[in-house]
Amino acid sequence: MKRMIVNKYGGPESLILEECDSPIIKELSVRIKVENVGVNFADTLVIRGRYQERPRPPFSPGLELSGTVIEVGKKVKTHKINDRVIGIAKYGSYCNEIVMPAENVYKIPNDMDFITAASFPVAYGTAFGAIDWKGVLQKNQTCLILGAAGGVGLACVEIANAYGANTIAAAGSDKKCETCKEHGANSTINYNTETFRHSLKKLAPDGVNLVIDMIGGETADDAIKSLSWEGKFIIIGFAGGKIPKIPANRLLLKSSSAIGLYWGQYAFINPPLIGESFNKLMTMYEEKKLKPKIGKVFKLEEAGEALNFLLSRSNTGKIILSCN
Repeated sequence: MKRMIVNKYGGPESLILEECDSPIIKELSVRIKVENVGVNFADTLVIRGRYQERPRPPFSPGLELSGTVIEVGKKVKTHKINDRVIGIAKYGSYCNEIVMPAENVYKIPNDMDFITAASFPVAYGTAFGAIDWKGVLQKNQTCLILGAAGGVGLACVEIANAYGANTIAAAGSDKKCETCKEHGANSTINYNTETFRHSLKKLAPDGVNLVIDMIGGETADDAIKSLSWEGKFIIIGFAGGKIPKIPANRLLLKSSSAIGLYWGQYAFINPPLIGESFNKLMTMYEEKKLKPKIGKVFKLEEAGEALNFLLSRSNTGKIILSCN
C-alpha cells in the first residue's frame, strides 16, 4: 500500500509518499480500499504537532475517507465485503488502504459517488453537531455562520436552510457569498468589503439565535455582541488564527451561551450518536436537501500541495485527495 507520511513535524512540505506493508486486520475492524480522502484544516495542525491529537512521527494525517470494504474482522456483524462506506479516523487516512474499527465506518447511499462521500463525514457531521446537538436550531430562528464558504460552512448553510432558519452567511469575497446563496443562505455579509457589525445589525435587528464560528478573531467578538436572548455561540475552530476572549458579561446580559464542539472526539466516545447523525444526514442527501460542493481534487501524492491550497483560502467547498 502507499501513504503520505510525516517523518517530523512541519508544514505541508514535510509530507512524503511511502510504500509500506498492509496493516494486519483485527477482530472488530474492517479493511477498506480507499478511493478518496477529505482534506481538512485540522490536517495542517496535526502535521505541525499543534492539534488535540498529537501522534508521534512517522504518521499519516487525515480524518476522513471513502472507499470499499475488502476484508472484515471475525467479530464484525455490521459490514460485509463490497460495502461502499465512509470512515472517520483520529489520523491516518492519507493512504490507499486502511484498517479501522468497524464502529467508525458507515454505509453510504448507492447514488453517492466516492468523491462526494469523502467530502461528507467531517463537514456535515460537524455542521449537524453544531446546528442540531448544540444549537438546537428551530424553524424561523436566525442563524449566522462565520467562514460560511468552506466545507463545514457550506454544510452549515444547507442544514440551517433545511431546518427552516433565516440563514446569514459571512464569507470573504463576493464570489464566496454568491456560492453561499446558491447553497441556501437567505443573506450574506462580505467581511472584507463591509463593516461586519453594521451589516449584521441591519440583517438581524433583533439579534441572532445561533452563531456558528470557525474563524475566531474580531468577527467572533462582533457576533457574540449580536446574540439574542438565550442565543448560542458555537465554537468549532479558529481558522483566522486568533482565539477570541469571550466577554462573560455579554453572555450574562442576554442569558446566552458559548459552547465548544470538538466533533471528532464523539466518533470515539459515542459512536452510536455519530451513526444516528449520519443516518439522518444521508436521508437529507437522498432528499436533495444537501449538495456537497467539491472545490478541487488532488492526487494522493499531491497532498502537500492540497494543504497549501487550503491554507491559501482561495478555495470554496471541499478539497479532496484521489487515492487511485
